[in-house]
Amino acid sequence: MNLDELPMIIFTVFAQMSVGAFVALGIIHVFGVPKWGRDTIERVTDPAIYAIGPTLVFGLIASMFHMNDITNTLNVLRHWDSSWLSREIIFGVAFAGLGFLFAIMQWFKLGSRNLRQIVAALAAIVGLALVYAMSMIYASVVTIPAWNTWAVPFQFFATTFLLGGLAVGAAILIHMSVRYRAASRDNVAPASPDETVENESGGGVGTLVRKTRTQAKTMASEPLSPSSTDAQAGVAIIRWVSIASVVIGVAIFIGYIFHIVNLATGVPEQQLAAEEYQTGFFLFRLAILGIAAVLLAVFTFKTANQEFKNPQTLTVLMVTALVLAVISEFMGRYIHYETLFRVGM
Repeated sequence: MNLDELPMIIFTVFAQMSVGAFVALGIIHVFGVPKWGRDTIERVTDPAIYAIGPTLVFGLIASMFHMNDITNTLNVLRHWDSSWLSREIIFGVAFAGLGFLFAIMQWFKLGSRNLRQIVAALAAIVGLALVYAMSMIYASVVTIPAWNTWAVPFQFFATTFLLGGLAVGAAILIHMSVRYRAASRDNVAPASPDETVENESGGGVGTLVRKTRTQAKTMASEPLSPSSTDAQAGVAIIRWVSIASVVIGVAIFIGYIFHIVNLATGVPEQQLAAEEYQTGFFLFRLAILGIAAVLLAVFTFKTANQEFKNPQTLTVLMVTALVLAVISEFMGRYIHYETLFRVGM
């Protein structure tokens, strides 16, 4: 197995997942705020924001190892008007910068909410431009017929939305599970912390300490109960994330069918590329993606009643689906690079 392209595989997959997560969060805010309120949506989704930046930075660092000399990056930037590679780097740095700026503004509540949303929207737009630039680096190469096709942008954007949505769903569910366990462990009634204190027998220092601890916990991160608004909103979000991810997974399967048929009936170089999709490695890639889809279907079924009674089981299902999907997309990206057959060579 040739791993020379591993840095680029890591960069493209993780960068696309970061962009997809940012777009997913934007969609959640657009449709979730009118129904659940801005405060609820922010409490549920904010933890996912702070994982996007490190993921993208990790991908950018990995991509540097693809160059013999990292300082060549500066030379690449000079041809932004004609080179998709230059545009990819520019959009990548801009997306990372805007995403970091938004995370800082959201964490410290800097600026108005409208200003923060404008920064988030700009980051999402630049991120989508980054994914398009990535795809065009390959799709614009006419000397590699297997890449010079609609399938490359389709596959890159499919990876973006599939992994991005799953990453957001997993982050939300993990955070909800932590809050739920905190409520169960401390036996705190989230609707009225003072009521718990009033029902305590006795008084004195012990009651005062418990009251202080409960109020501090509530202010920092309110414990979660199955009936709370946050739980209902969170389950609704990750339920729709699961459904969307299954749909995208099916679209990937269908896209492969058309792509393989197109390659098999094309020029000799495309026919050679089609053979890369007739291996056990490719079938295993599809199998893993299918298993991830089944896990998401199970998750959707379990949350169909909008309840949050067993967060540990649901968290395991969602995180496992995310891990399998990431592995599957890594395998798919590896096959993409294996179809590099140039015309006349």
